[in-house]
Amino acid sequence: MINSYYLIILFYFPNVLTYDCREICNLTVYVYENISNDQLQWNIIDLLYNRTLTSFPFEHYQYSLSNPSDYFEIETPILKFRLSELDREKICSKIVYHDHECSLQLQIFTQTSFFIIFKLIILDINDWKPYFKDDHIHINIRENLPINYRVQLPIAYDHDSTEYNVDYYKFINDDPVIQQLFQLEKFHDELRLKLLKQLDCEKTNHYQLEIIAIDKGGLESNVLHVNVTIDDLNEFQPRFKQRLYHTHIPEHTPISNTSILNVIATDDDCYDKIIHYSLLRDISNDVFPFEIDKYTGSIYVIHEFDYEKMSSYRFRVKASNLDQITSSIVPVVIDIIDINDNQPLIQINILNDYKSINSDEDNEEFMINIKENIQFGQVIGTIIIRDNDSIMINKKISLKILSCWPTKNSCPIELDSGIRNSDENEKTSIGSTNYLIRTSRQLDTEMGDDQYTIILEARDYGDPPLSSQRRLLVLIHDQNDCIPKFTQSNYQFRFSESTPVGFSIGHVNAIDRDLSPSFHRIQYKLSDNENNHIIEINSNNGSIYLTKTLSAGMKFNVTVMAIDQQNHSLYDQTTVQILSYDEETCLPTFKQKIYIFNTTEHRLTPYEIGKYSHLFIQSQVSADSCLSSSIPISYHLVKDKASATLPFSIDSRNGIITVARELDRERKAFFQFFVDSFNHKTHQASQTEIQINILDENDHYPMFDNSIDNAREQYIYINKSLSSKYPHERKAMINNILIAHISATDPDEGSNGLINYYFTNNENYAYFHLYSNGSIVLYNQNNLQLPYRLEVYARDQGSPVPLNSKESIVIYVCDALKRNECPSDESSEHQQWLLGFNGKNQIKTDRITANFYLGSIFIMISILLFIVIIIVCIVWNLIIRGQIKGKHDHLHGNGSKLSTGSYNCRTEARKNLIISDSLGDSSPTMTSIDGNHRLKSVAV
Repeated sequence: MINSYYLIILFYFPNVLTYDCREICNLTVYVYENISNDQLQWNIIDLLYNRTLTSFPFEHYQYSLSNPSDYFEIETPILKFRLSELDREKICSKIVYHDHECSLQLQIFTQTSFFIIFKLIILDINDWKPYFKDDHIHINIRENLPINYRVQLPIAYDHDSTEYNVDYYKFINDDPVIQQLFQLEKFHDELRLKLLKQLDCEKTNHYQLEIIAIDKGGLESNVLHVNVTIDDLNEFQPRFKQRLYHTHIPEHTPISNTSILNVIATDDDCYDKIIHYSLLRDISNDVFPFEIDKYTGSIYVIHEFDYEKMSSYRFRVKASNLDQITSSIVPVVIDIIDINDNQPLIQINILNDYKSINSDEDNEEFMINIKENIQFGQVIGTIIIRDNDSIMINKKISLKILSCWPTKNSCPIELDSGIRNSDENEKTSIGSTNYLIRTSRQLDTEMGDDQYTIILEARDYGDPPLSSQRRLLVLIHDQNDCIPKFTQSNYQFRFSESTPVGFSIGHVNAIDRDLSPSFHRIQYKLSDNENNHIIEINSNNGSIYLTKTLSAGMKFNVTVMAIDQQNHSLYDQTTVQILSYDEETCLPTFKQKIYIFNTTEHRLTPYEIGKYSHLFIQSQVSADSCLSSSIPISYHLVKDKASATLPFSIDSRNGIITVARELDRERKAFFQFFVDSFNHKTHQASQTEIQINILDENDHYPMFDNSIDNAREQYIYINKSLSSKYPHERKAMINNILIAHISATDPDEGSNGLINYYFTNNENYAYFHLYSNGSIVLYNQNNLQLPYRLEVYARDQGSPVPLNSKESIVIYVCDALKRNECPSDESSEHQQWLLGFNGKNQIKTDRITANFYLGSIFIMISILLFIVIIIVCIVWNLIIRGQIKGKHDHLHGNGSKLSTGSYNCRTEARKNLIISDSLGDSSPTMTSIDGNHRLKSVAV
């Protein structure tokens, strides 16, 4: 604002520039802005007189504006400013530079030819404060910029002229650090922020500046808040907290979102602290089991892994900044902790001399071929057992012969590990992995050493222990080692003197016990004898033919040899006595007293099993009468009660026995009957015994017993909270508990009827042993969750195809303290069968059960007796009443006495009824034990 002194001068002495005007008169007036409106009017005549300084009569003119004006109006001779205020900044807002003058100009006309140009120059006063358009701004300055580096800032605006415009800028912060780091620099119309020192984001990453502008009149602007962010220069790389990350995890670690290891890296940079993690590995993503979280560094399991395939994983983790400019790498080692998850493997290597062509080590059944004349103790192969689990888990593994079928002879092989057991009966060698397969005895196919099925079991001693089995099929081949043996030490052939030359007078028979058909081919030969010219023998079948006619009563002996066709050193000899008789004295006789035949069951009928006329029967009469084909001999079954139901028939002409009906060994395994031969000429007969053995076939499934102890479902209760004073005793009790005993039967014979038991779920073997005798023992309670379901099936050892039981037994092992968790139908507490700690308790319980059965029978008998007594009393009462009624017609004084007798009978009956009711109430308790499901309890 101007002072009053200058106002007075301006008011009374307006600054008017004049000069002589003839056609144009220029009038210039200077005035300060914001002057009062009553001072903004001028007398044109006075202004003209002041210009010309003459007495020209200007007052006689009329004055008017050449064009309408927004700012002025004329009321002759007064020129007035129309607006209420004179604001230089509003009027001259379009002037770009404040240094230019701000003026208003108009033209005034008169009646004469001259006109007036009026110019109002508006002088500035300091009536505006400087101002910043924005109160808050944000700028970024990178760290480590050089000293004197300048950053452009927004300027403050002031509408006043240059005389009163912005003079300088300053900080109003009280922080001396800002004064040391920054300086404001006004350069022309620009404002710059000058750096006095280098900035460090890691020390301070943010500054708040407060700036004001001051004009030349001393007025201050609003505060400009400058938010300065120091941009980070990526000068530090990520740094891991550890030089190596190492952890251990078990190999059964499941795939989950749970972190197994967390790697952490930090960055000393100011802002670039976001770190991305990645894995550096040499294994493909498909098999690499780990994954890292990109943002947190947590490592997860994404694939299953196996210690036996890889026991340790070594890889690297890379930590990178967001801009990927700097990074660091740390090694990671994850060791896999082995668990006992691999069954022992049994590798069988058989010497080529004993290996079957079709044997494959990967097959479940491995075939071995040996000869019966193999030496005792001969090595036929080796077995190597190995376990892919680590040695720390399986310090011991063992192999044993679990079973060897059939059991009629001892096992033909044994395992030799080189380790001698103190117990000769113990066939398990612990700690050995290499075994020799040796023959355990001298073999003989003729004594039943034909085929053996051997089951080997390898077991480790991990927690829980695992086992595996391999089946060996040992085929023992027959060798030509048997000497042909005549069925008789001597023979006697009798024939008629009329027997023609060339007729067969008899038959000798030798048997070679070798099983192979090629080994029991026999050649018959007559030894050198003076009578060899009388007879000859068929070398193939042993039939003796007459070559010369003999007279009656002639008698001589010849020696017949039976020689093995492949090995002539194997032979036997017998003496044949030849007699010639009159045919009238000949009796038909059989060669053998007993004929034994074998056949198999369930063959398609009818079929033949033997001939007697040509092979086994000979006559004791002359050739004409006994052996001549002209004399008929018939064969018949001896008639008796047994023969009426026999499934056999015999051909009366040739003695061939035929099976007429299907045979079933399980119904009858042996038949014995007699056969007669009848000479139709002499009407004489002879008799022999026939025995037929029915051989077994595997035609029956194993069937579980239907007794209470072997119900289709059983519920076993064990007490896991059992404690003992001595820890070793408690452990023995817990890990050796007889849970149940199952039993199945198979009517088949031999290996066809031998039964093994198996769990349907192989995981059950981790906790329970299932023995070949049907005993189930709990040997491991680690991680055993109750209730536990066991399902058992039975399988026979039949050949060629074993048969499984059609039904199985389900056993629920339950916690005795949590009976409600077991899926049993416990409708009555009387259905529980408590199995004690040992066999004595079990026997005791069985006795109690048996006593309950006897008690139930006694109660039933008592009830029957009671009913009989009631009936007798009622009948007796009716009889007595009839008698009393008959006497009452004659005698009137005895009625009360008879009535009393009847009452006493009813009273006695009522007493019996009360007693019977009491027994009847207890009978359900006594008999409820006999149920389909028996509840057993085992305290462990």
